[in-house]
Amino acid sequence: MNDHIFKNSLKISALLLMISATFFLADAAKGVAVTAGVMLSSVFVVSSGWILEKFENTEGSLFIKVYVFSIAIRFLIVLTLFIILLATTKIDEIYFTVSFIISYLCQSVTEMILINKFLQKSGS
Repeated sequence: MNDHIFKNSLKISALLLMISATFFLADAAKGVAVTAGVMLSSVFVVSSGWILEKFENTEGSLFIKVYVFSIAIRFLIVLTLFIILLATTKIDEIYFTVSFIISYLCQSVTEMILINKFLQKSGS
């Protein structure tokens, strides 16, 4: 895998963060909300790339256990951060939630494509 998934996840996250920064041109509150949503989804997806990189050489069944366990832990962490952000800040909830969902879906699809490419190469 040679950390391609991790590096590419970081690149996609950086690109989405730059795009989200354009919302500051319209309104600072919307810019904060969109950027926070993108950053939160980036934590989940980039950490997935890191897990894949660190455990790529482990036995198949152990890798699956670690990866599935990490999904559950990362989901709980992101959900907790999501709730804390919405409960403790005066962030624009609609922009934050929509940007989080869109960014998460975009990055997850990209991650799945990268994983699929890796699996195709390793199966050849």
